[in-house]
Order: sequence, then structure tokens, then C-alpha cells
Amino acid sequence: MTNRKYLVDTNVISSGALARRAELPRSEQISCVVYTELMIAADAKEFRAYLATWRRAARESRLIAPAFDDWETVARSLHRLAQERKQAAGGKSPSRASAAKQELLADVLIAISARREGIIVVTDDTDFQAIKRHVKGLRVMTPAEFFEW
Repeated sequence: MTNRKYLVDTNVISSGALARRAELPRSEQISCVVYTELMIAADAKEFRAYLATWRRAARESRLIAPAFDDWETVARSLHRLAQERKQAAGGKSPSRASAAKQELLADVLIAISARREGIIVVTDDTDFQAIKRHVKGLRVMTPAEFFEW
């Protein structure tokens, strides 16, 4: 039996990959950031369902959130990612849509929180490969790998 813990990213939940699962496995953690992203786009019924899952995860000590000390690491990671993009563009910062910036912020918050807790992030989001270069110790796996466990 493994003691690994997993955090399923927004894109995996949104894809419906978890729809066939009635209960979250005990090894699955819930991120406040992921559920906030889901709740923003939800209709009223989905919002209530996500909120119920959030509250249940909190009662079961499976809810994770960015901590105060995480924010400095988040800022440093975002700065390094921006510098990397700038360098790749020949020294000029490429423009990035506001939505893309917000999504990257959410992804880095998820990554830093997961790393702090020793949790593996399950995602297909390619941003996490870039984030891994700047967040040492971050563990990521694809949904295909996760569902084989």
C-alpha cells in the first residue's frame, strides 16, 4: 500500500475524467485554488456540489491552500518564468493575455502548495513542465499515469 498523495488539477476534473468516480480516493487531496477555478465557471448546481466537496475535504483534512510563506516562492517562480520567456523571445517580454497570466498564477500556487505538502500533481497542463524547472521537488504525473495506479 502506498502513502502517496495526489492533487488532481483543474483540467483533469473539467475533462470529466473523474466523472465515473463517486468518491474521492483517500489519497486524493483537494486544492482551494483548483476548486476556486472550477467554481468560477460553474452553474449554481455545480457550484453547490464543488462547495460540498470542498467542505468535506476540509473536515477530512484533505484540503490544501497556499500558506503565507508560499507567496514569496510563488513570486520568485513567476519572475523566473517571465525571465525565461523574455530570454526565449530574444530579450523582449512577449505579451501574454490576462487570462493566461491568471492561469499561470493559479498553476504556480497549486505547484507550490503541493510541493510543500509532498503531494503529486495530476495534470495534462503543459505549464507544469516549465514550472517544474523552477520549483525543485515538484512531482507531476499525467492522468494516464494516475489512472493506472
